[in-house]
Amino acid sequence: MNKDQIESLIPLLKEKNLRVTPQRIQILTTLIDMNGHPTAEDIQKRIPIISLATIYNNLKLFVELGIINELPYGNGLSRFEFSQSNHYHVICESCGKIADINYPELTEIEEMVANLTGFSVNNHNMEVYGKCQECIEKG
Repeated sequence: MNKDQIESLIPLLKEKNLRVTPQRIQILTTLIDMNGHPTAEDIQKRIPIISLATIYNNLKLFVELGIINELPYGNGLSRFEFSQSNHYHVICESCGKIADINYPELTEIEEMVANLTGFSVNNHNMEVYGKCQECIEKG
């Protein structure tokens, strides 16, 4: 875990008049340490002393603050990620595994959509679906 990452988020919490509790720090630290796309349940397995409701409430708060991303893909359970770079995802249709795709941002798509529709485009998302190597090998 990069302690600087956590310390850089503390002013944001304080700016929003939110308490910097040990539980919030532990949830963020665990999410960063997991370095993937865990569910709230996955996080709770690592820190069973914190209730699942507390984990969900804090993850929702972190999403609203823009600290983390919620990925509502796969099997109906939201997954979460701490990422400070724009990237895309490939999702396994069988098991729900999510992998990052680091590819240059496709900003020209936003411009094209804005020109075609008259929308003021703020962001975009790209998801690629298929089968992961483990599921392919399982048959």
